Amino acid sequence: MKPVIAIVGRPNVGKSTLLNRLVRRKVALVSDTPGVTRDRIFVECTLSGHNVILVDTGGFDPHPDDDMARAAVEQAQMAIEHADFVLFLCDAKDGLHPIDQSIADLLRKNKKDVLCLVNKCDPGAGLREEWEFHRLGLDLLPISASHGTGIEQMADTVTDRLVRPTEEKELQYKFQLKLSLLGRPNVGKSSLANALSGEERQIVSTTPGTTRDAVDIVIRNRETTCLLVDTPGVRRKRSITKQLERMSVVAAIRSLERANVAMVVLDGSEQFADQDARLLRLVQDRGRGLCVVVNKIDLWNRSQREKYRDALAHGMRFVAYAPVIEVSALTAKRVDLILPMAQRVHQSAHKRIATADLNRFVSDSLSRLQPPVVRGKRAKIFYITQAEVNPPTFVAWVNDPTRVPQNYQRYLENRLRKRFPFPGTPLRWIFKSRRTSTKPGGKKR
Repeated sequence: MKPVIAIVGRPNVGKSTLLNRLVRRKVALVSDTPGVTRDRIFVECTLSGHNVILVDTGGFDPHPDDDMARAAVEQAQMAIEHADFVLFLCDAKDGLHPIDQSIADLLRKNKKDVLCLVNKCDPGAGLREEWEFHRLGLDLLPISASHGTGIEQMADTVTDRLVRPTEEKELQYKFQLKLSLLGRPNVGKSSLANALSGEERQIVSTTPGTTRDAVDIVIRNRETTCLLVDTPGVRRKRSITKQLERMSVVAAIRSLERANVAMVVLDGSEQFADQDARLLRLVQDRGRGLCVVVNKIDLWNRSQREKYRDALAHGMRFVAYAPVIEVSALTAKRVDLILPMAQRVHQSAHKRIATADLNRFVSDSLSRLQPPVVRGKRAKIFYITQAEVNPPTFVAWVNDPTRVPQNYQRYLENRLRKRFPFPGTPLRWIFKSRRTSTKPGGKKR
């Protein structure tokens, strides 16, 4: 599991600059205007040879004066709650600020491992005495995010204090099947977790946000033993009227890093939402197996059932390979079908197809539909092989990869799935160039 590191601080102390420095590319908008970053930005990077997930947050103000500022504070608090480690930035040019003290108090309250970075200690700059920040009672390190001063020392300090304990903790999880339970608030994730485990492990309430952090639940039955990770629901961003729900990205990614199959729970009594689609896309992008669980079918009548099924088929068309199970956590109807389906999805992610079978498939696919002509020429596919599993990755050798458009790649994937089912499993495609020339007499060289 990749550790999650949150970058927090008051507005305009250089959080986005630090993120860009650590990932060695511009992924966060940098501006002298305070409050540019409002939502959390998350990105993977390597610190001292260890893979981590960085989370940039909006400027923290304990006394926000508008809805947008309050939303930024809420996002920062969520990032702190779900982080394994916190980088707390202060501004050496401004000196110790009362907001810095408020943030330090919040971090102590959350009992997080923290490193306080005194930023903008630029070479030759006239600064206030950095030692005044010792009043915060935290470990200090002077840095310059814009110039790179102190960054290597910071990375070594973080990984020494974080990565080893995290790796040791990961050894506790030796389950073959690890499930992540994702969904918007109040869709019934905790009720479903209780129904799957056969006991009241989770607090169940109609108030959204009851589950505040990821919770591990071990499920044992005659068929399998698995780890179920129940996660907080996708929170509502209250800053904009009628704003769609925003997902709790950190909690979702942390659970997906530990899981091999994700169960996205949808509320059958409500309309399929854009946020549901975002969660499905997140699971697909992370290469995890996917099961879609539609809960609360006990509230359906025939008309509602057909209407929801039509909307769902349209909303999840980009992950049409995912199996859909309609259940009622309240009555336990069809809940017993979930774990067997998750097991089949997990097994399909490890399926291998022989190269000979793949090339017979290619030959048949080409005979039915040739690649389109692109820039006056048609791509020629020589052969396909499977390079990896979990997720299954297929490498196609062609004369020119740029002449294989996305619609033809989808054609190949759809036919491959029809011949070799991969329920709930995303597929990866790599098209590589293999240029050939021919000697007189027809021999290739």
